[in-house]
Amino acid sequence: MPLVIPSVDVKSSQKYVFTNQIPSKSENTSQYITDISIGKAVRASSSFPGIFCPCDFKDYKFLDGGVLDNIPVTEVKKQGADRVIAINFKADDIDENSNIMDIAMRTIDIMGNKISEESLEQSDFILTISTDKTGLLDIEKMDKCYQFGYQAVIQNLDKIKSIKD
Repeated sequence: MPLVIPSVDVKSSQKYVFTNQIPSKSENTSQYITDISIGKAVRASSSFPGIFCPCDFKDYKFLDGGVLDNIPVTEVKKQGADRVIAINFKADDIDENSNIMDIAMRTIDIMGNKISEESLEQSDFILTISTDKTGLLDIEKMDKCYQFGYQAVIQNLDKIKSIKD
């Protein structure tokens, strides 16, 4: 099964895709890396700026792929996917109880959503998941987030099954 994990080299400002299979499509302009362990690729792709240090690999310093490509629909389609279901997390609302971190995360959500607009338009279905103000580092809420995702799928299962080529 093809694997697509986007990341960004902070030194060159270029997107790279960690993959086990370089697609053969002629319009291919992406840069691919195939000689990295899955653990290192996931670590690199989840190096959220300002929270985690960039991940060193060879001469690169990788950050979270969401910096340039948060929802890699094009890359997944290049790998041969017939249909793509994009996962989009609902941004938390700001209210009178919001703190500076809430506002900073909302700002990042706004930027991320802008970056993702084109990818979302190219997907066949967008599954939006509410996370009930779960922060980036709220590891203790992982089971709760799993339930949010599970419920979103169950609620949209008929729509997901009806996606046509």
